[in-house]
Amino acid sequence: MVMREIAILLLSLGLLSFIGVKAQDKNLFNHVGWGVSLGTDGIGLEAALPVGNYVQARTGFSFMPKFSYSSDVKYGTQSLGNMSDKKINIKGTLNMQDWKFLFDLYPSQSSTFHFTAGFYLGQKALVTAKNTESNSLLSNGGYILIGGQPFGADQLGIANVEVRTNSFKPYLGVGFGRAVPRKSKVGVSCDFGVQFWGKPKIYGWNEDLLNYGFREIRYQDIEAGSDAEDARDAIKTLNSIGVYPVISVRLNGIIF
Repeated sequence: MVMREIAILLLSLGLLSFIGVKAQDKNLFNHVGWGVSLGTDGIGLEAALPVGNYVQARTGFSFMPKFSYSSDVKYGTQSLGNMSDKKINIKGTLNMQDWKFLFDLYPSQSSTFHFTAGFYLGQKALVTAKNTESNSLLSNGGYILIGGQPFGADQLGIANVEVRTNSFKPYLGVGFGRAVPRKSKVGVSCDFGVQFWGKPKIYGWNEDLLNYGFREIRYQDIEAGSDAEDARDAIKTLNSIGVYPVISVRLNGIIF
C-alpha cells in the first residue's frame, strides 16, 4: 500500500468516525481514560476517550530508552590520501520518540476486538553516530571508515552519521481490549500492527547546505566488490525495511 492510499484511508476513517459520532447519543466523550504501554515502539503514555459506542480515540507519547553503542574505527584524510593506523571511538545512539494519534474501531458495542488506524509523528534521525572526540587530522578534510565506507568530518573534526526514516508514520493494526474500560476501572489490552516509516536511509556529513550539511549515502554509488562492500550490503538491506512491527501490551484505566 502506497503512502497516498494510506493517507486517503486515514481521512476516510476520520470522516466515518465523525459521522458515527453524529449518529450516536450514548457513550460520547463521557469518560477519559489513561494508558501505560510497553512494546516494540517503546514505553508509552496515553490518554483516551470514547467517540460513541464503536470508536475510541487515543493520543499520547512513546519513547525507547536511548540505547548507545561504542566502537573503534579507522580514520584518515582525503586531502593527503592516506589512512591512519590509529583508531577513534564512535558512539551510536537510538532516538525513537514519537507522538501518536490512533482510532480503535470496534465491530460491535460489546466487542473487545478492534481495528486501529492512525499515525506516529517523530524524529527523522532514528539512529545517530559520531566520534566522541576530535583531532587535527579529522578537522582538515578527514573522515572515518564504517564498513569500509568513508564518512566525512566537519571543520570541528566531528563525523556525523544518521539513519533516517519518515517523521510521519501511518499505522494500521488490530488488537484486543478497550483503551477506556467499560466494565471495570482497570483493564489490559494488546495491539499488533505496523508503522509505515518509508525506506530507512543513511546520511553522512559533506557540507551540502541544501541538505542541512548532509547527503544520502546510496548503495548504488558504492561499487560491488570494493573495500566498502560491507557498507553497501548493509545499506541495501536497510533500504528494504519499509515497515516497523509494533507489538504492545497496555494497562488502561479510567480517570473519570
